[in-house]
Amino acid sequence: MECDTRFTLRLAGLLEDEDLARGTVEITVTACRQFEEFLRGSTGEVLDPDDVRVVAVDVAEWRSYMTHRGLKSGTVQRKLMGLRLGLRLVCPTLVASLRWPKVRLERLTAPSGFSRTERNSILRACDQMSPRDAAIVKLLLFTGARSSSVATARLSGLHVGARSGSITYVGKGSKTYRVPLNVEAREALRAYLEVRPAAEHDFVFCAERAPHDPISRGVVWATWHSLRRHVPAALAEKVRGGHQARHDLARRLLSGDEGTKVPVPLGDVAAIMAHADVRTTAGIYARPSEESLARALERIVGEGD
Repeated sequence: MECDTRFTLRLAGLLEDEDLARGTVEITVTACRQFEEFLRGSTGEVLDPDDVRVVAVDVAEWRSYMTHRGLKSGTVQRKLMGLRLGLRLVCPTLVASLRWPKVRLERLTAPSGFSRTERNSILRACDQMSPRDAAIVKLLLFTGARSSSVATARLSGLHVGARSGSITYVGKGSKTYRVPLNVEAREALRAYLEVRPAAEHDFVFCAERAPHDPISRGVVWATWHSLRRHVPAALAEKVRGGHQARHDLARRLLSGDEGTKVPVPLGDVAAIMAHADVRTTAGIYARPSEESLARALERIVGEGD
């Protein structure tokens, strides 16, 4: 890439030897590149991977710069963590002695999900999509997989029966895990497999045009994003990335589908989300969401003081 310097090039080589998720690698490289650009613009200095000279005030000024640009505190925190990881790999002795600025985090709430009405609108939108795209959307919605996991799913790890089914995904750290398929996901996959091109690879999803190569994570993201063309305007504004479906499923499972069913045990939800530690699941999804807090207050409207 044009703006890569010796530091980020050295870092990219070191990251190849680390067992990290693709998203972590991208955040780390991007954060370090942006810090380099900031440092060069503010001080005229360039990071030398053989002689890294960064002091605490440099990092603090970069934090202030990002904050003044309107970046949310969570985004600033992720970029600082990416920079820290990058510096640790290139110059571990520096990170040990460097004082890192604190970021005032916003009040944490669970990621937003969809209402039952919104979810039904998404399912109706699938009827207007190609069998492949409908299957992708329903896998995101009913298995909670990451976009990269859906893109790399294999036929050899797929079982679609009349009354049961499962799919094997590759998650973070290249770890494989299996998720059961409900009837909606099975029917969508069965419809797609009937028209799937005769590709020369084992990936479940492939390009709809010859030579029918495996799809990328970007295609999964774009497929989810294309829902905006088929749903009501209010919902279209809410549709962003495929990770929304993952958040929505976890929230539904832990809440018992908004209180209409028995909540699913935390350990089971952690297994579906491919979290190695249930504390990760609880820390993200057991927190109240803005929507759930609003519904809780709506329930008491009309009750006596």
